[in-house]
Amino acid sequence: MNSDLLNEKFQSLCWPGSQLESAVQSLSIRCHLISKIGSDVKPSYSKSSGESADNRMLILAEDMDLDVERVSCRYDGLQSMLNKVFPAIIRVERDKEEHFLAIYGASRNYLKVLSPSLKIVKIRTQDVIAELVCKKAEPIKQEICSLLEGTGVASKRREKAIAALLDERLAKYILEECWLLRQPIHRSFWLQIKYRHLHLRFIAMLTSHGIQLFFFMASWWLIGQAILGGHIDAGWLVAWVLLLITQIPLSLFTAKLQGSISIQVGMLLKRRLMGSALHIAPENIRHMGVGQILSRVYDSENIEAGALNGGFRVILGCFELVVASSVLLLGTSGTFFLCLIGLFISTALYLGRRLYLSRKDWTAQRLSMTHSLIEKMVGHRTRLIQQKSKYWHQGEDSELANYLIGSVGMDQRAVYLVALLPRLWLLLGIAGLAPVFIFGNISTAGLAVALGGVLLGYRAVISAMYGFTAGLNALVAWERVRDVFKLESVDNKLPVDVRKSGDEISSLSQSQPLCFLQNLYFSYQNSERAILKECNLSIFSGERVLLQGSSGSGKSTLANVISGIQRPTEGLLLINGYDSSSISEKEWRRLVASAPQFHENYVMGDSFLFNLLMGGEWPPNQKSIAKAYQICDELGLSPLLQRMPAGMLQTVGEMGWRLSHGEKSRLFIARALLQNAELVILDESFAALDPENLNISVRCVRKHARTLVVIAHP
Repeated sequence: MNSDLLNEKFQSLCWPGSQLESAVQSLSIRCHLISKIGSDVKPSYSKSSGESADNRMLILAEDMDLDVERVSCRYDGLQSMLNKVFPAIIRVERDKEEHFLAIYGASRNYLKVLSPSLKIVKIRTQDVIAELVCKKAEPIKQEICSLLEGTGVASKRREKAIAALLDERLAKYILEECWLLRQPIHRSFWLQIKYRHLHLRFIAMLTSHGIQLFFFMASWWLIGQAILGGHIDAGWLVAWVLLLITQIPLSLFTAKLQGSISIQVGMLLKRRLMGSALHIAPENIRHMGVGQILSRVYDSENIEAGALNGGFRVILGCFELVVASSVLLLGTSGTFFLCLIGLFISTALYLGRRLYLSRKDWTAQRLSMTHSLIEKMVGHRTRLIQQKSKYWHQGEDSELANYLIGSVGMDQRAVYLVALLPRLWLLLGIAGLAPVFIFGNISTAGLAVALGGVLLGYRAVISAMYGFTAGLNALVAWERVRDVFKLESVDNKLPVDVRKSGDEISSLSQSQPLCFLQNLYFSYQNSERAILKECNLSIFSGERVLLQGSSGSGKSTLANVISGIQRPTEGLLLINGYDSSSISEKEWRRLVASAPQFHENYVMGDSFLFNLLMGGEWPPNQKSIAKAYQICDELGLSPLLQRMPAGMLQTVGEMGWRLSHGEKSRLFIARALLQNAELVILDESFAALDPENLNISVRCVRKHARTLVVIAHP
């Protein structure tokens, strides 16, 4: 295609920068990420305010209830990324003006782009890549052409040489301004399944399996007609073999659909459970121990493994059982066999309920033992020093005995279910055929089909029972984590006239308090006792505040409320003139940094540098690293860095270099200071320091904290 025509076509596909909200909305509607809404959607920012594209995308995603993930890719991986990452918005700079490309989908080497005229247009992926890097590639290409001009290389070979050298020079180029649009994790699980068309795959799977069962029953009709009718020949046998062979591709296709559905649903489950876990309010798990939290992790794994593996076997088994029952009802005495089916279902429900209750009790015992074991492992040093050895294993024998009794009972019920039900079906199926044999009111082919139905039902019951026992773990685990899974959509949309950008917030008048509390109350969920009552406090920028009080007086709770970890029950809390509903959580974190109490803070199993800068952007820039070295030096951590073989890059934490109590305290202080917040809250951060390091740390904190609140005991 001519370069001028290509340039004109690409230009027609780009949305102007002023129409970004229209591009995001139209693409989201076209991809069924959101329902169709009015065309006069107003962005929650001023177009003349100079907002960056990243901030605009985040605000638009919040307004439209979408998830936005910014992705980046090197030049050599652009082809693969663009063919996989969609729907997406890509920022394009043309003639020093901002434009956006709305990627709807991909097909082989072509991208499907949503144009401003709301038409889907196909364009070669390579042409899009060329336009995305043209600003960077043009001077490099001219340099390469001038270099090859006097070499005498033939024109055809020269084009290949230019392309190869250009690819080599652009290898380190990174496309950074690309945003992937997705459904938010709190969206209904059924809607997420529909968005990925998994319900259609499920219907296709059942249809394929139903056709396979039809050929299965047809093969029984054919062989029964041939053998019982007494006129078997080569043609009948060939037809029978063909019917059996036809079932193979159908079975493979069913298995393929089952695998793809399992992968997609498993991904949705993991994403939903992870998102739910990260959104749990701290007060909802503050009463839980380490072992109980770990048991929920085990339950989550059981849900995925048991529900997907056992669920499909149960569904397909029940589907086969319905087909088999229908065949037998049509081919036998309907009323008599209907009574037998009722007897079978009643027995199955009775045995299944007994196994379910037994599994539930056994799981509770197992998780209780897990919790006890983890607690003993965590507190081993304390027990070793303070508890007499004769009490170390007290109660363990009775726990194991009860667990063994529960295991034996559960296994017995599982044996009854798996061994008895298939045989009961076989007996009842044969009993249902008794009137046929007695009165002889059925053809030989019909008798063969009825026998095939009995065997099909027998196979279905076996499959369903094994699937039921596998899925029972998921059912019991679901009862323990379903409250976590119910991640409700929180309406975080902010009023258009009060949402402000970071620059606008920072530029407010310094005459008002940085932190203002008025008649603030706080109480934990399901508790009538108020931890904080009628709190009134004003902290101005540049002040140093010492907050003292007895244990349990609510000092740490107040710090959590100010830092945004807890929300006040009643009253007014303003940071720089705004409450939590007027600015984003990210902006609140930018204004307030907190170092919680020692037992609530944690050293991650990563590099020392990551533990310092985890509150900011990662990976860090040179300025952030230099600031980290400066803070560490002023806190007296330089000798520690010199002792560690890898210095700042040394892995610390439980699996790495062990830090002392005082070193951890100074690490937590440095972590809070390096967030460059307007207000820094240190909750008993100096309690573990000796006098010398205390003086050093206080000087450093007073130097770098703009506004400071220190919590300490009297």
